Amino acid sequence: MAQAKPVVYDLRPHRRSLAQRIWAYKWTYLLGVPGMTLMILFNYLPMGSLLMAFEDYDPWRGLFASPFVGFKHFVRLFGDDKFYQMLGNTLTISLLSLLTFPAPIILALLLNEVRSSAFKKTIQTTVYLPHFLSWTIVVSLTFFLLSSEQGLVNKIIIAAGGEKRSFLFDKSIIYFIIVVQSVWKGVGWGSIVYLAAIAGIDQGLYEAAKIDGASKFQSIIHITFPCILPTVAVMLILKMGSIISVDFEQVLLMTNALVKEKLDVFEVYIYENGVKSGSTQFSYTTAIGMFKSVISTMLVLITNRIVSSNGMKGII
Repeated sequence: MAQAKPVVYDLRPHRRSLAQRIWAYKWTYLLGVPGMTLMILFNYLPMGSLLMAFEDYDPWRGLFASPFVGFKHFVRLFGDDKFYQMLGNTLTISLLSLLTFPAPIILALLLNEVRSSAFKKTIQTTVYLPHFLSWTIVVSLTFFLLSSEQGLVNKIIIAAGGEKRSFLFDKSIIYFIIVVQSVWKGVGWGSIVYLAAIAGIDQGLYEAAKIDGASKFQSIIHITFPCILPTVAVMLILKMGSIISVDFEQVLLMTNALVKEKLDVFEVYIYENGVKSGSTQFSYTTAIGMFKSVISTMLVLITNRIVSSNGMKGII
C-alpha cells in the first residue's frame, strides 16, 4: 500500500509585483501625489541648476550650452579676502544660537508642569506669538528699545543718571542682540515639538515614581527627559543642517556701517553680488550656495552618525 505524501504548506509571503503592490495601496499613494509633486518641482528639479557652479552661465545660451569652467568659481570663493571673515561671522552667530538649543526644551518641561489650564494657555499664546511676527517688526521693536535717541532702554538709563549707549552700533554686543532676537522669536514655536513628545509619555511611569517617593524634579530628570531624548536628538541633527546659515532678513535689517564687519555673512554677500548690484554673477553665487549645502550635508551626516552610535535612532 502506497504511503500518502506529506502535505507541505508554503509559509513564505506571496511575492507580488511592483504594479500589484501599487494597486493594492493606490489610495494611499494618491494622497501622497500632491506632496510628491511639490517636492519634485521645488526640491529636486532645481538641483539641476547646480551645474551653473561649474560653468560661466549665460542666460542667453542656457544651462547646457554655457562654457564649462570646472572649479573656477570655487577657487575664486576660497581666494576671496572676505571668505574667511564671512565664514567666521556665520559660524559665530550659528554656534551662539546653538548654545540656546536647550531653551525650547526647558520651556516645554516648564509648561508641562503647569496645572492651571487657563494660565498655561495664556503663557503658550504669549510665547508662540513672536513666531508669527516678521523680522521687519522684530527689528523695529529692537530699534524702539535700543535706539540711541528714542530707545526705551536709553531713556531709562538717562533717567537713572547714566549715559546713553549706542547699542545697535556696538560691535561688542551685536551678536548678543542677534541671538536674543532669535530666541525670543523662535523659542515658543520650537517647544511645540517637545510638548508633543512629552504628551506621548506613559503616565503610569509618573504614578510609579510618585509611589516610590520621587519629587517633581526627579521625575523630570529620570522620566521626562530620557523619554524625549530621541526627539531632542532628531532636532539637534536638523539644527546642525543650518549651522552654516543664518537668517538673511534678520542680519540684513540689523546691518549698519559700524557693525557690517561683524554681520558680513554668506547670505548678505550673495544678495549684494547677485541681486543688489544688478550683476549676473549667477555661477559665482551658485558656487557659494553649493559650498554651504555640502558643509551642511556633512554636518548632518556626522551628527547623525554620532547619535546612532549612542544607541538612538537618527534621521537616516
